[in-house]
Parts: sequence; structure tokens; C-alpha cells
Amino acid sequence: MLVLDMATLNLVLFLVGFGNWFLSCLVAVSGRKFRGAWLWVLGQAFLALGALVLAFRPELPLWVSVVAGNGFFLVSCLLFAHSIWAFQFAQPFPRWLYLTFIPVLLSLFLVVGEPLNLRIIVFSFWAILGSALVGFLVLRKIEPGFLWANLVTAFPFFLVSLASALRLFFNLVPEEEEQFYHPTTPNAVYLLGAVLISTVTLFGYFMMARLKFEREVKEKDFEIQKRNSELQEVGRSKDLFFSIIAHDLRGPIGGAARYVRKHLLGKMTGLESKYFEVETVAAALEKTYDFLEKLLWWSRAQLQDWVPVQEKVDVAKVLAQAVSLVESSAELKKIRLEIPQGPFPSPLADTESVNLILGNMLSNAVKFSFPGHSVRLEVTQTEGICQIAVVDHGVGMDQATLDRLFRIEAKLTTHGTSGERGSGLGLLLAQSLAQRNGGGILIESQPGVGTRAILWLPCSSSETSGD
Repeated sequence: MLVLDMATLNLVLFLVGFGNWFLSCLVAVSGRKFRGAWLWVLGQAFLALGALVLAFRPELPLWVSVVAGNGFFLVSCLLFAHSIWAFQFAQPFPRWLYLTFIPVLLSLFLVVGEPLNLRIIVFSFWAILGSALVGFLVLRKIEPGFLWANLVTAFPFFLVSLASALRLFFNLVPEEEEQFYHPTTPNAVYLLGAVLISTVTLFGYFMMARLKFEREVKEKDFEIQKRNSELQEVGRSKDLFFSIIAHDLRGPIGGAARYVRKHLLGKMTGLESKYFEVETVAAALEKTYDFLEKLLWWSRAQLQDWVPVQEKVDVAKVLAQAVSLVESSAELKKIRLEIPQGPFPSPLADTESVNLILGNMLSNAVKFSFPGHSVRLEVTQTEGICQIAVVDHGVGMDQATLDRLFRIEAKLTTHGTSGERGSGLGLLLAQSLAQRNGGGILIESQPGVGTRAILWLPCSSSETSGD
């Protein structure tokens, strides 16, 4: 029959401590460690060594079991405290605390030849301080979401501190040494409790490893958010740069184009042989001006602080302005522009945005229509939505082309029926502006049949309520 004596309890404590130390070593070697992890593992090793020394107490000199055995237990407390400090705090650990081992070892050495209860009193006193220090450090700084984990880790150390205080109190009354080794005495119960709660050292290791992982995740999330903010700022700076460039260049380019048209092409007396060259210059200037105009509006649409001026749009006026921009191109290709008669509904949007969108839609319709055909404008209102459609009878588009229309990375540029070229920005800009105004653009098309481009915008509230 196995007798649960003090030597057996110390041996069990050693086996439990050794198992915890071994598992912590495996976890640390596998890479799941934290700052101060090896100090924690070393503390577990000293805890196991102390139990091993006391398990073989009868075969060892008395001073070895008293000084080394009890000293190893107290060293483990300080190593646990050092580990937690290194993990929780940025300041270096106060290494002067290691000097406390001088009075600890001295006091243990002085009571080697004294009665057993006095040796227990000295050890219990230091155990109270060491265990309380560890428990206090565990609770000093608690990460969000880890309250219970910290409490579970700190509780056994405070329990050891309390039990050591009770043990000290019970041993104030001298006791026969053979009675001390009886398994029903408070001293044996104390050691049995130490066996049960020693597994918490393994839990504490896993808790701090988990905390380290959570910290790394938070740091990475913070870094990602920081980089996202930086990228957004870079994008904003890029859009602002485009806006400035387009705004500063479109003025002189537009002035040069108008000058060539008005003062050179209109006064070619004696210079008819240079007409083609001047026409080419005028066309290039106009194309560049058109590109800069679109670039300016594109950059404005991308700026987050640009807010469209929402107002009732005079549809008749914007239709007339859009038609005037493409009349000359339509005449060259003998394309009829069919404009509906009013009255028209009034969409709620930014007038300048609608002018640019319709100008682009009409320009595309004329560009891709066959000579001699027509381009038709339609204006309708349905359930609070105003729709302006531009219908052409031109080359049309297949589904693959339709899928690429509004993707800036696709860089979709095609030639018109008379060789016209574009930048590919117009439709992207039109869609962006429509969306910033609470609407959008829909495209319906069939190859060889034609295209129907629809701009839809919310109608003004007064017209919606009147439906």
C-alpha cells in the first residue's frame, strides 16, 4: 500500500513540475514564445529541482535539503516575476531584487540546525513575499479580453502566499518532527496543494504566448490601417496633382485652339497651301484641350472633398449645349441629331457634371455612327428617376467590350467610323460623375446594330411627389 508521506508528495510535485517544464520547453523551441519565455521555463525547472531535492531529503545532508531545496523554490518565484516583468513592461527588470537571495540563503543556512517548525517559518515568510510578488505582477497590467486568464494565473500564486501565511501561523506552535511527516498535518496539506496548483505554471506560459500573438495581430492591424491611410493620402495628392495640371494647362491650350480656328483658318488668303497643316494643328490643340478638360473633371470627381452642387437641371438647356459641341462633327459625317421636344422632367444633379456627361455620350454616339445615319436623344421619367438616353445606329459592341467599358485598367480605346481617336477617359469620367450625383450610366449594345447609352439621375422631390 502506497503511503502518502512528504517524500512521496515531493516526488509527485517534481514529476508534475518536470512535465510542465518539458512541455513549456517544447512549445518555446517550436517558436511560440514571448519576451521572458526562457525565464519562465527556467523558473519551472527550479521549481521541479526544489521538489526533487526535498523528495530525497533523507539521503541528503540536512543543509542541502534546507538551503538548496527551499532555495530553489524561492528562486523560481523570482524567475517567474522577472519573466512577467519582461513580458509586461518596457522598463528593465530591477535586478537588485536578485540581491535579496543573500538574506534568503543566509536565513535558511542559519536555521539548518534549528527545530523544524522554525525552518518552516523562515521558508513560509519568503514564500509569502515571493508568491505575492508574482501574483501582483500578473494583475498589474491586464490586456483587454484576458481578464479571466490573468485571474486564473494570479490566483494560485496568491493562494500559495495565503497558504504560506497560514502555514507560518500553524508552525508558531512547536510540533514533533515525526508528526510533521504525517499526511494529515497542515504541512502535508500545504504540499499537496502545491502539487495541484503547480500545473498553473504551464497555463501561465500559454497565456503569455497567446497574449504575445494577440499583440502582434493588433500591431499588424495598426500597421495595415496606417499604410491604408498613407495610400489614401497619396491617392488624394495624385488626384490633386492631376487637377492642378489639367486646370493650369487647359487655359492656354484652349486659347491656342480658338486662336488658330478664328484668326488663321479664317484668314488663309495666300496661304491655302498651308491649310492642311494648320487644320492639323487646330485638331491637335482641340483634342488636347478636350483631354485636359476630361482630366480636370476626373480629378475633381476623385477628390473626396469635392461635392457636386445639387440643383434642378434645365434639361432643355443642357441638351442644347451638348448638341452644340458635336454639331460640327455630325455635319462632317452627315449625321442627323434628333432632339425631343419638351417639357422635360428636372433631375436633381450638378449642372456642369450633366453637361460633361451628355457631351461625352453624344460625342461617342457621333464617333461610332455610320455616316448618313442619325443619333436620337430621349428623355423619360419613371418612378422618381429621370433618364436621358442617347441612341445611335453605329458599330455597336459585343458583351466582352461592354464588360470592359468602366474598368480603368482595361484602357479601352477604339477608333470611330471615320478614324476618330479618343483617350478612353471620357466614359469612365462620365460614370464617375454620374455616381457622385446619385445616378449612373447604363449601356445596351449589339454589334452592327448600334448602342443605347442611358444616363439616369434622381428627379427633384417636387416632381417625384407630383407623380
